[in-house]
Amino acid sequence: MLPWIIAIFAVLSALALAALVMRLRADERAAAANHAHLQQAHAQALAQAELLKSGIMKGVEDALFILDTSLTIVETNQAAQRLFGPELIGKTLMSALRQPDLEALFHDARRVRSETVERRIELDHRIFHARALALPASDFEFEIMTLRDVTQLQRLERARREMVSNISHELSTPITSIGLLAETLLNVAEREKPKRLRKMAKDIRRETDTLMHLVQEMRDLSLIESGQMPIRLTPTPLLPIVTNTLQQLESLAENKQQSVTVEVPADIAVLADEVQIQRALKNIVHNAIKFTPNGGHIHISAQRGDAEAVLAVSDDGPGIPAEDLPRIFERFFQVDRARREGTGLGLAIVRHIVRAHGGRTWAESVEGKGVTFYIALSLAGAEPDNAPDTPDAS
Repeated sequence: MLPWIIAIFAVLSALALAALVMRLRADERAAAANHAHLQQAHAQALAQAELLKSGIMKGVEDALFILDTSLTIVETNQAAQRLFGPELIGKTLMSALRQPDLEALFHDARRVRSETVERRIELDHRIFHARALALPASDFEFEIMTLRDVTQLQRLERARREMVSNISHELSTPITSIGLLAETLLNVAEREKPKRLRKMAKDIRRETDTLMHLVQEMRDLSLIESGQMPIRLTPTPLLPIVTNTLQQLESLAENKQQSVTVEVPADIAVLADEVQIQRALKNIVHNAIKFTPNGGHIHISAQRGDAEAVLAVSDDGPGIPAEDLPRIFERFFQVDRARREGTGLGLAIVRHIVRAHGGRTWAESVEGKGVTFYIALSLAGAEPDNAPDTPDAS
């Protein structure tokens, strides 16, 4: 009887052991499946995090730098690489950008962790708005910096300040004159001197006309710049534009005994708004008459190119100094600030009218030997290219 009991016990033990082994193997398979699932979920999370990081790095328009505590660059975005080159990762901030002020910015950021520190910094002849953030101390410390190029914004701010200053300067003189004339007029009126009163009234009218002309030119320039003054381009002969302009200014030239010659072929036609381009030419010719001495000479000519005609107005006046030549088309700029003649807006209007035609305008001069202004317009039958006014900086 005992051997059977032993045999049954052995069988039961073997079955129990087999069941245990099967359960262990099932647990192992479940663990392996769970591990594979965890690995897959981990890989998906990593892929999503990488996509999110890539999207953030690409979406930030500023140059973005992620650095470690030694200020070594560990990650950058495309904006940073476009500005400072592709080989940035692994370099220290100083070796990559060579600007000590940036390191000083991070020293300030570390004093106020989790708060952004900002500063304007000059780098490679450009102005950047730099922002640095030192993250709270942890096992994985990183520091972040962004650089935004504000060079153009700085230029616009400077241009705005200069414009306000120029407007104030241009308005102050006639306003002061009107005030003094009005005060004198009151004093003279008490003494009843009609001849003096008439002169005062004429002077007030002259200064008022100057102010009205300045305001009108500023309004016109604003309309031209904003595109609210329509330019209607039609095939227009160039010669009638020149002759009509000269008729309006003929008496001014005669008063100064100046001679004006015209050499414009009758068969040249351009795409132009006749009224507006005549206004631009009138401003140039008026300047030529004003600055050419008595008995001087003004020459107007035109030449045909492959796709454009170039109109030139030359005089034998004092010319323009080389350092002033790049700025003559700026609003309110005048070569001789001591001579209060005109508003300083005439050539700015010329430039914007010609640009609205898709043309170009520029000037060439040798000081003491006169100046030549050029207007290039598309020939009739050719489309204006709307190219930027590249020769303005000549």
